[in-house]
Amino acid sequence: MIDEFQEEDGGSTRVVDAAFRTVPRDHTTFLVWKVTEASTELLPRTHYGTFYDAEAYLVYSASLLCHPAGPDVIRREIKESNGDYAERHIHAWAGERCGNLAALALRRGTQLATYLGMPVVIHREASTKETPRLLSYFRDGIRILRSGSNLNGAARLYRVRGRRPLLVQLEPVSWSQLAADGVFVLDTSSLLVLWLGRAANLVEKIFGAKIAYRMARGADKSTSVRRIAIAHDGYEQTLPSNDRALLDTLLELRARSVRPASPPPDPPRTARLYKATQPHRVTPVTVPSLRPAARLEEVKRAPLFREDLTDDGVYIVDSGSRGVWAWIGPQATGPGKRGALAAARGLARAKRHTGAVCVTTAGREPLEFASLFRNWRWCDARRDIRVRAARSATTKLDAVNLATNAWLAAEAQLPDDGSGSLRVWRVRRCGVDEDAEKEADGALAEVERPQAAAFYDRDCYIVLYTYHSPNGDQTMIYYWMGGSAPNDLRNLGAKEAKDLYIKLGRLPVQAWVYQGKEPAHFLQIFKGRMITYVGSATDYDPSGRRVIPPSRVLILVSGQYAREARGTEVRGAVRGAGRGACCVLRDGARVWVWCAASATGDEREVAKNMAAVEHTLVMQGKEKSDFWAALGDRRHLLVPSAVKEIERPLPPRLFYVSIGAPGQYSFEEIVSFSQYDLMPEMVGIVDGHCALFVWLGAHCCPRAKDDARSIALAYLAHDPAARDMETPIITVNQGREPPHFTGFFPHWKQSMWKGHKTFSAIVSALEGKAIVQRGNISIPNGNSTNRFDQYEKYPLGLLRGPKEHQPPDVDPLVKELYLTHDDFVATFGMPYSEFRTLPGWKQKDLKKAVGLF
Repeated sequence: MIDEFQEEDGGSTRVVDAAFRTVPRDHTTFLVWKVTEASTELLPRTHYGTFYDAEAYLVYSASLLCHPAGPDVIRREIKESNGDYAERHIHAWAGERCGNLAALALRRGTQLATYLGMPVVIHREASTKETPRLLSYFRDGIRILRSGSNLNGAARLYRVRGRRPLLVQLEPVSWSQLAADGVFVLDTSSLLVLWLGRAANLVEKIFGAKIAYRMARGADKSTSVRRIAIAHDGYEQTLPSNDRALLDTLLELRARSVRPASPPPDPPRTARLYKATQPHRVTPVTVPSLRPAARLEEVKRAPLFREDLTDDGVYIVDSGSRGVWAWIGPQATGPGKRGALAAARGLARAKRHTGAVCVTTAGREPLEFASLFRNWRWCDARRDIRVRAARSATTKLDAVNLATNAWLAAEAQLPDDGSGSLRVWRVRRCGVDEDAEKEADGALAEVERPQAAAFYDRDCYIVLYTYHSPNGDQTMIYYWMGGSAPNDLRNLGAKEAKDLYIKLGRLPVQAWVYQGKEPAHFLQIFKGRMITYVGSATDYDPSGRRVIPPSRVLILVSGQYAREARGTEVRGAVRGAGRGACCVLRDGARVWVWCAASATGDEREVAKNMAAVEHTLVMQGKEKSDFWAALGDRRHLLVPSAVKEIERPLPPRLFYVSIGAPGQYSFEEIVSFSQYDLMPEMVGIVDGHCALFVWLGAHCCPRAKDDARSIALAYLAHDPAARDMETPIITVNQGREPPHFTGFFPHWKQSMWKGHKTFSAIVSALEGKAIVQRGNISIPNGNSTNRFDQYEKYPLGLLRGPKEHQPPDVDPLVKELYLTHDDFVATFGMPYSEFRTLPGWKQKDLKKAVGLF
């Protein structure tokens, strides 16, 4: 329980500011106001995206669902009676030094919401922790500047952050502001210094170079451009002498001390659901300006479901780093409804959250809120049409048509119709479950008739599928893991799948799938006949190569189409194999297809296809004695389940992956995304909810290409919605994207990155214009694999000190690796690249001489 008091607003939410009276209620629009004590001032478009840290602002966006929003939104009438679904958002942004303006901006935001009289989502934004939705409005990023900063020739320091870049002005200009994982721009009247931390990622480096160039040209984009000096972390002494002297006057180089890379993010924490109730006043309140705030009672922790929310209630969802949300039910009334935002803010204060606080009403929940719940039914009539079209049409479409209609491929999750070539291998432990004479064949045993589609829950399989598309042959590697397969077998199979991927030139699409969670295309490959049996293939064939299903088996069949069809053997006293209204009973050579009275025609056809041989159709209530005799003591397993409703999946979401130390990843959502948000230097995750796609840019760091599955698992673990860790994971390489991935992006262009400039190319282009001067040493501009630069850096005096005073990550045998390049050269009289070529005895002598041994 969390109790608190809040100030009464005195009914101010019923007062409408004059600045809001011209806001159109029924049109798409985008407006920004600056909030002052005296007024609310509408800003011109030229000021959009620039915020000052001692001021507060209101941002209002009205757009159509799943359409871009922001300053470039096309003004049009919203006709909700014709199926238009409008998204309305109000953002109250407050700078760190704005004082009481923060509360005032939020109060005026509620006034605007009252004036609109429409369902609207209100966001309380925090400086430097802006919501992805607010950042999505400004494609070139936003700037947070210091109010009252001296602009008369004084140096200014900025940091560049994120995929949709956030440019933050820092004061004072000192070494204490610089961090090893950051990109900084030092702006002086005569020179711009682009300082690159050794652990900074390439995406931020590129944005840093572009921002520095825009600053160098100035607002008027004149032909007279200031020079840009690129300073690499620890290599400042290699700058040209004039630039080094200027940098020394601003940041004393001898006092250099850079903050280490940011610590790993907090451990993932699942979302928590609270119910807000308004306590009754037992005694008169003596202070009229105060009223008791809502009492919050924890209901449950994730996974959350829509059924957990009652229509007459007010609920608070604490999603940790993704903000605190207040949800108002459609029948909620009274003080609880009016105090929903205050209750959410109170919880945020109690939990010491510094991120966003948002409030939404039932029926108009944004995607950020809906994604915190499992199986949320997304309300979008136009998307419903697409989903229904995908279910009914894809059985007739081949790879060529699906490539042309990529949106259809994405909705159905089918790159083709499953008519390509197929090879299947079973993973085996050599010497354990195989004959000794077969050990020479390796850990993979190829299945002789892969189209028989027989899998076993204690086995793992690798499926190699090739199909022809308009862009040439495409290959996919599926690695399937049985639900009862031991971990050592799963790990062995993962290694074999990776080896096959490398052998094929790292070109195929890779997918990791789990029993019962198979994606639609995997099922389509087997033409709706995939059956998972209990046990291992070696229980029926010692080699594990031949498909010999059990002679007496009961198979539960689920699905209404081939891409949904699964058959699962059921045994034991309890049926826990899943949903289905039909079963296939096999007893020797005889086969029955049993259909419940509730089974649809499509379900019956799927079950008959699953039987694959001559069979007897049996309807519920008309079973004969021979059927009951074959079924034996398994009658209790014939319990039909209701037809599964048509899913209304959430729209896909895109996340930019920032890669830190090994095993450390952070994820930044990109709202209202397009192909332009993908860069060859980045790793992106497209969350399709039923599957995760990991997109690997051509120039992303090599570690990401080897750890793609680890990145996806880290994303699932960090999701506050408590995601299923067995969600299918699919990795896609730039230039080899299948249509069921490209269909998530409107207007995908295969030629998008033909003219892309890498960071090295950008720097070279600026050098060609005599704008950039680099140092006297060659510094790699890409994702460096230089061993020396991958170590944390510390002052020489600290490394010479006693062991107990040194940082715990310092290896005493190689202390020299923890020096910056400049300190290394000053200490040893040579760069590390030359030092490492010396004989071992010579290196020891030099380290002893300087006190580092």
